[in-house]
Amino acid sequence: MASFLPTGRIHKRRATMATKTVILGGGVGGVATACTLRGLLPKEHEIVVVERKPTFQLGATKTWVMLGQKRLEDVTRRVDALRAKGIRVLEESVEAIDPAKREVKTTKSSLVADYLVIALGVELNAAAIPGLDQAETFYTIEGAIRLGKVIKEFKGGAVVILNPRLPIKCPPAPYEVAFLLDHGFEKAGIREKTSITLCTAEPQPVPTAGPQVSGAIRDELAKRKIGYQTAKKPKAVEAGRKAVAFEDGSEVKYDLLITVLPHEAPKAVRDAGLVNASGWIPVDPKTLKTSAERVWAIGDVTTVPLPGRYKPEVPLVLPKAAVFAEAHGRGVAAQIAAQAQGKESPEGFDGKGFCVVEFGGHHAMGGEGAFFEIPHPKVTTRVPDLAQFEEKLAWASKFLERYF
Repeated sequence: MASFLPTGRIHKRRATMATKTVILGGGVGGVATACTLRGLLPKEHEIVVVERKPTFQLGATKTWVMLGQKRLEDVTRRVDALRAKGIRVLEESVEAIDPAKREVKTTKSSLVADYLVIALGVELNAAAIPGLDQAETFYTIEGAIRLGKVIKEFKGGAVVILNPRLPIKCPPAPYEVAFLLDHGFEKAGIREKTSITLCTAEPQPVPTAGPQVSGAIRDELAKRKIGYQTAKKPKAVEAGRKAVAFEDGSEVKYDLLITVLPHEAPKAVRDAGLVNASGWIPVDPKTLKTSAERVWAIGDVTTVPLPGRYKPEVPLVLPKAAVFAEAHGRGVAAQIAAQAQGKESPEGFDGKGFCVVEFGGHHAMGGEGAFFEIPHPKVTTRVPDLAQFEEKLAWASKFLERYF
């Protein structure tokens, strides 16, 4: 039998059905989830963000800090600034996750969630390859700052850029750094006595983006006389000899070695049995749901299958990138809000995103992709220009304004 209650009573009852959403991780996806959800549900629905680092930074800004184009304080924000929005922030590390019970143990707390969102990103593991910890890197802010000082003092020689393991977040980043160094060394007057070689485990440049993007990047590498070696998997870095030994028996010598650090899912995620054979959390491509009830995973910690293949033996998965993490977070927030209010849950993600690759001299090339298109992702690119670089600056600025 139907019952009729005043609207206010219905709202109160629905709001108290789910009292807490716990979001593990205060990166792009976690912040987007928390802020979007806060705007969709009343304050009675508690939102908790667990993040071990006190500061937030967009990955795309690391090269700007490295090259002295931006100050660190220009591109970072305090995670606890979210408290002003009515979001509870715990500066703690996640130690254990029980997805079936939606229970989380941190270094200081024990939490039980009505809705749980895992947005813990990746762990960077230099120890995965012997000697790799002796290389410079731009994949951490500390590494980018240190590398910036090394570049300033560099007088010429052999520069080797490594992308040693797949997958990585922001797949075009190693190519972008190669282009930026080429421009910077030219400007400094040392390009003629400097060689740049990019060695990658990929079969071709950013293969998930498709042949058009791969071809465009290859053309830009060749135009700048940047050496390029594919299917190169390092087995060791011999810092004393300044050499990288590869699994195929070859090696490359360097004066300056710059590397992407190997990625893996955080230990708490692996220990919880959430990952599959890929090493990442499998989710429904459109809803980002995991196999556990009312548990989602978003952003870099996930593996999202895509329709179609370029080659039968090479499966396609969604690239790990901030633009996708943000879209995941906003979509999952909408699903949680709908469920908390007893409404039909929408699908949260359409597979669309974009990327902007810098070439130096404030020029950049943007690409837009519809990654759920069949038979393979549909990606379009533009000719590099100043306007696209300014679009990238504006995107980063608007992101920080939107959430902080």
